[in-house]
Amino acid sequence: MSLTSGTARTTPARAVTSGATRSRQARTSTDPVWRVWITRHRVVAAILAGIVATHMATIIGFWLPAVGLPKLDWPSANGGVFTPYGSAIQQFVSGSVFHYTDGVVFTVVFALALHHLLPWRNTERGNLAKGLFFGTVLAIISCGFMVPLVYFPQFHPGFFSLNLGWKVILAIFLWHWVYGLYLGLIYNPLPADALEHAAPLPNAEIDTQLTQD
Repeated sequence: MSLTSGTARTTPARAVTSGATRSRQARTSTDPVWRVWITRHRVVAAILAGIVATHMATIIGFWLPAVGLPKLDWPSANGGVFTPYGSAIQQFVSGSVFHYTDGVVFTVVFALALHHLLPWRNTERGNLAKGLFFGTVLAIISCGFMVPLVYFPQFHPGFFSLNLGWKVILAIFLWHWVYGLYLGLIYNPLPADALEHAAPLPNAEIDTQLTQD
């Protein structure tokens, strides 16, 4: 008698518990886990996006001669500024450190200070538009200030680097658009009102279950 009643008491609880677990797992499997993680860890996500975006754009800079545009060796250009009396290898290494650091710092500033101010909503297309817009702004700064006044003043680039030719300007914009493209694809947070409806991340759910047990 007691065994039967105990079974009757425990069976619905097990059914409800297993049903709730399956429901949570179903919701978790359909949620954009990567985007939820980015939204909840903006600084780490921005650092990761900055490293990847800077690296991919840097590679493209070395490949630009394949399409008839000048090579953009920003690591060596930075090395010429920070270690002007070093060898070519020393300039490349030191310049790479500063170059990638700049890329990460710009990305963190973009993610924490500028991203939420831009008019596009945090959809996949909206975040991509934000990344490309930021890349365009950096290209304008590069052509208008960095190239003529910091990197190559000895070549007298002139206003907006126009004396260097349209191919150089196009290459600079393409470089920064590649950076902005990967920035928008990787740093892709959810809209503010969508996060509260997102299912918990799998690890967080497991930790909650262990704590309750």
